[in-house]
Amino acid sequence: MIIIGGSINGYSKSVGAIIDRQDTKAVQELAIRQVDAGAQIIDLNAGLGRSDAAELMKWLVTTVQDVVDVTLSIDTPKIDVMKAGIDDVKGKSMINSIPAEQEKMATLFPLAAEHDSEIICMTMDEKFILGDVDKRVEQAATLVANAFEFGIDVEKLYVDPVCLPVSTAQDQAPVVVEAVRRIGLLTSPASVLKTTVGLNNISHDTKNPRLIERTFLAMLIGAGLSSAIINTEDRELLDTIKTCDVLLNKDVYATDYLRA
Repeated sequence: MIIIGGSINGYSKSVGAIIDRQDTKAVQELAIRQVDAGAQIIDLNAGLGRSDAAELMKWLVTTVQDVVDVTLSIDTPKIDVMKAGIDDVKGKSMINSIPAEQEKMATLFPLAAEHDSEIICMTMDEKFILGDVDKRVEQAATLVANAFEFGIDVEKLYVDPVCLPVSTAQDQAPVVVEAVRRIGLLTSPASVLKTTVGLNNISHDTKNPRLIERTFLAMLIGAGLSSAIINTEDRELLDTIKTCDVLLNKDVYATDYLRA
């Protein structure tokens, strides 16, 4: 499974403080630890409510790519912040994220095509309606079709069916699992169109978030999940990923498992 490190996120109070004071050493240490833990992609989020978010995103990109050589995911709903971050990425880039909204698809898919970026697509429309499994799959198909119109290969896409907190939307957890399974069937072979989730969304405001995340991730991997934005500091979560890879015969001779 593709691991997307999600630790450099301005929504966190401690990380937000690091970003606010532009602590280069602290950000670089976060980046290095995530890559050392197995992250192939690092997600960068400067947080919301910052008037200088575009400049902070540029600083994050420069700071992180100075010490690691992995894909950098620019995570923001703001178009100007996205452009500022993507423009400064020297290596491989990812746009996080494009919803199934006509205006944003028309703006961000061309940006992705220009920079040859990978893309996280969210199954949400202009009304922020997630819907049932059928609606999520329908929106995934809309996103794939629009990406194709802009010359973007399906291999570049990661579809996120959007986890909601189990504390407030318990009925949505099995919907996301089934959506992952069915979205994977939109292309042939199924592995061409990748899926992803922001894992910590499921555990918001729960008493044992790490157990919930580990269990839910195992369910999603069993349904065919390709990747996830995770906390790479959670050693047991990483062990879960490696064990799932072995049990699903995705790790030949279990070499990664033994090394882990």
